[in-house]
Amino acid sequence: GINAEYGQHYYITNNLRIANGLVMAMKSKELQNLLNLESSVIKTVQYAQATLEEIKQWYQRRVRGFDILFICISIGFLVFESEPDFKDHFTNPNAQYYTPLFVINCIIMGFFTTDFLIRLVTWPSLLDFWKNLFNVLDILSILPFYVNLMVGVSELDEDKGQQQQHYVVLRVCRIFRIVRIFKFVRHSRDLLIIMKAVSNAKRELILLVCLLFIFVITFGSIMYYIEGNVKYDESGEEIENKFNSIMKSCWWVIVTITTVGYGDMYPTSAGGKLFGGFVLTLGIVFLALPMTIIVSKFSFVYEREKM
Repeated sequence: GINAEYGQHYYITNNLRIANGLVMAMKSKELQNLLNLESSVIKTVQYAQATLEEIKQWYQRRVRGFDILFICISIGFLVFESEPDFKDHFTNPNAQYYTPLFVINCIIMGFFTTDFLIRLVTWPSLLDFWKNLFNVLDILSILPFYVNLMVGVSELDEDKGQQQQHYVVLRVCRIFRIVRIFKFVRHSRDLLIIMKAVSNAKRELILLVCLLFIFVITFGSIMYYIEGNVKYDESGEEIENKFNSIMKSCWWVIVTITTVGYGDMYPTSAGGKLFGGFVLTLGIVFLALPMTIIVSKFSFVYEREKM
């Protein structure tokens, strides 16, 4: 009786152990399947993220390439438009190449405008958007094109007086097209570092400007009182005196201390020549002292930003 009970107990326990093992194996297999599924999902997500990142980088490279190309073309248009031989092709609708050049200019401005509007819409904060210097330069480089279009259309029904006023407006607006060249800075890390270095050295630059202002006003005034007297030649005729105002004398001081020496103004008296030599010598020292500080600060900031 005891052996039969023991055998039955052993049989039941063994079956339970086997059943428990089967359950554990099934759970382990299900868990493994879940882990494999999770790993597959993670790999798929990572692959999708890597693909999207590659597409994004490809798109950014293409947009950057078109941006640089269009900047070069627009600057070329700006330069050639000032040439007498090519000016009519940019301004006269009856010229031979006016239409294709106008179409190219419209495509370029459309690209710049689209790029600007996309950044305006996607920028996190509108206030921060307008605080960015490059965004302000972008709108200044785009607006002249549309102002030119509006003025060109309105001139058809206006008299010559209003057309002359519009001509002045166009001349002012066209000046702002020069800022397109600063769009290159956005695509160059080294140029951005240089701008940051200059910004960090603004105190030293302000000091240099203040010292330059004091130097120019002081020595320009002294040169005016030395050379500003009326002079006569041997025949008694009055000699033209180019140091006839302090402003002109200050111009001479700036040209002298920067060692440019245009030669449009120069002292003729003995005292003026002596003082001119003193200004030239002192000006070299004057520029050398603050420039060493500025260059040292600039080099420090430049190396720090590159790291």
